[in-house]
Amino acid sequence: MQIDAGRWRSRLFAVGSLGAMIALSWLYLARMNAGMMPDHGGMAHMTMPAMPPSLPEQFLAAFVMWGIMMVAMMLPTALPAVTMFDNLARRRASMSGAMSSTALFVVGYIAAWTAYSAVAAAGQIALSRAALLTPMLESASVVLSALILLCAGVFQFTAFKDACLSKCRTPFAFFLAEWRDGMAGALRVGFKHGSYCVGCCWAVMAVMFVVGAMNLIWMAALTVFMLGEKVAPARWRVRELSGAALVLWGLAVGISLVR
Repeated sequence: MQIDAGRWRSRLFAVGSLGAMIALSWLYLARMNAGMMPDHGGMAHMTMPAMPPSLPEQFLAAFVMWGIMMVAMMLPTALPAVTMFDNLARRRASMSGAMSSTALFVVGYIAAWTAYSAVAAAGQIALSRAALLTPMLESASVVLSALILLCAGVFQFTAFKDACLSKCRTPFAFFLAEWRDGMAGALRVGFKHGSYCVGCCWAVMAVMFVVGAMNLIWMAALTVFMLGEKVAPARWRVRELSGAALVLWGLAVGISLVR
């Protein structure tokens, strides 16, 4: 009974730590969003610096924002996999060893999305410098919006998307094939699982440039969608239905351009 109680306390601590990390990330984004909201005259509330930030400073700010956004949005979708990894780790290691392995698995998972954050930040800087994004990081170009939506929709039907989604949908099979004991093994498995998750969701995440990368409502909506895509049975055809919806959305945006 004492062992079971210890395991439950350990599990509650792990879940609580992840929940706190996710909550703090959302709080940070909410505060940033509030600071970027335009006033009644259409100007942002953010204090303008005496001199414009340099390119490295712009990239660092964008990278931090995207990194925190990935924790806020993608870590909730990984909770089923994290829980399963923790269960397997507890069967193969001591309680303290399992906690360390699970923590490193999460670190590896976040590291994969951190790499994506660097790419997204570079894309944000390039689009902003080309005047294709508004201050709220929303597409200012109908052509850009249509292209992103169409690409994201078509990607949903690709074999690559299906292969990556299958790894996220059935983490148990993934862990059986990729499991490595030890701390380095946990980090490696976490990074590899995160990489499949990036491969699965990168195009949907790019839709944030259409709806506004700082739009909290869309952040929450896409988080729920990506979680549902991972846990819903394949027979529900969530991937195909969402792909069709994105293509139709993109076509509608494109048609509005020629009217």
